[in-house]
Amino acid sequence: MPLLTPSNVHIDAPLTNLTTAYAQSQDNFIADKVFPTVGVDKQSDKYYIYSRADMNRTGDVKKLAPRTEVERIGMSVSSDSYFADVYGLGMDFDEQTLANEDAALDIRSAGAQTLAMRLMIHREKQFATNFFSAGVWTAGEDLLSGRSITEWDEANSSPIKNITDASRTIQLKSGGFRPNTLVVGRNVHDALLHNSDILDRLNGGATVANTALVTKAKLAEIFEVENFYVMEAVQNDTVEGATESNSFIGGKHAMLCYTPGNAGLMTPASGLTFAWNSIPGANNLGITVESFSDDALKRQQIAEMIQVKMSYDMKMVGSELGYFFEKIVAADA
Repeated sequence: MPLLTPSNVHIDAPLTNLTTAYAQSQDNFIADKVFPTVGVDKQSDKYYIYSRADMNRTGDVKKLAPRTEVERIGMSVSSDSYFADVYGLGMDFDEQTLANEDAALDIRSAGAQTLAMRLMIHREKQFATNFFSAGVWTAGEDLLSGRSITEWDEANSSPIKNITDASRTIQLKSGGFRPNTLVVGRNVHDALLHNSDILDRLNGGATVANTALVTKAKLAEIFEVENFYVMEAVQNDTVEGATESNSFIGGKHAMLCYTPGNAGLMTPASGLTFAWNSIPGANNLGITVESFSDDALKRQQIAEMIQVKMSYDMKMVGSELGYFFEKIVAADA
């Protein structure tokens, strides 16, 4: 007598309450966190720069005798400009696919999230190119070639002293501004968790076995900075169809810099992001998410097109306010 089996009484169907996707957390991305964002009405414009040398010059102040006029001094100002390029990416959906879509998928929402993620990765890579690279900061840099310090994952390394020395260098070259922000790649962050120089500074001491005690806030305190950021966004740098190859965008580098809480008049900064936010639909960061469905698209058998755009210029505005450490750890993890 034939007996029913579990496979006879059930036909597999997609779950309606579960899908999996791999959208990275926004906490992984730091391009919009390190430097202030300046909302601008025009795609390009200029801004004024007061002379730092004039601000700090000494030797002109004189003791005044009765009825003696004060010494008059001058002041100089220059200017620079920005240009906010527009970056974008889109995705099409045809009528038949949308009509046949399972309820759990919501491919429109997933498409918008995919587009936003790709643009965030692009922006993070631009941040790395513009700021997290050798040859950018004029205050100083420690390069792999001709290195004079020990990598932070090696024995007898001194990351605290290295950062302290770099901080003093920035303060002198910038005319008195002490850096308040440290940005490190994920490999660097992990190496610091096991560095004896760091562990010795923890309250009550520590060992490599309890590195969970070393939080970002604690690292900021140890390095005497207000902000400690970890670049841990991941990129896949292969073309579609090729085997996936993921890497951390931040590499093995570290960057020390000064950045104000907000940009404004007579406010120095190492870098700024000029966000063109007067484009229709753009938010304060110059980001737009749009969908289109019209007769022209329908003639192409496209029911809906989604696009995400970002418009910004990440610009170095104070090269003396930063210090770069290239490949400051040797190991990959």
